[in-house]
Amino acid sequence: MSPVAELATAQLVAYNAADLDGFCACYHSDVVVLDADGKVTLKGKDAFRERYQPMFDQGQFGATVDGRLVVGPHCVEREHYSRVGVSGETVSGSVLVRYTERDGAIALVQFLR
Repeated sequence: MSPVAELATAQLVAYNAADLDGFCACYHSDVVVLDADGKVTLKGKDAFRERYQPMFDQGQFGATVDGRLVVGPHCVEREHYSRVGVSGETVSGSVLVRYTERDGAIALVQFLR
């Protein structure tokens, strides 16, 4: 398995286990998160942890992957997710997620909806 595929798998396992430390350990200190249009929505591991902390504290979320393409340091996955929203409603759907590995960690994430 390629390094980026290993990282993508490790972060998904940690995500589903609600292990914030394990989840964040898969990401580069300078991680950048992009939206579908390529706009930066988050930069740096501290901001990354801060974004995910409330969801991990609340629990009641998970994701599965039913497809993965890997080319060099890039991986694109089709994820199905569900979580309980702030007001108690269940939110679910599918998203393509692009990961790019650099220096042994995920350095770039892009959510394609």
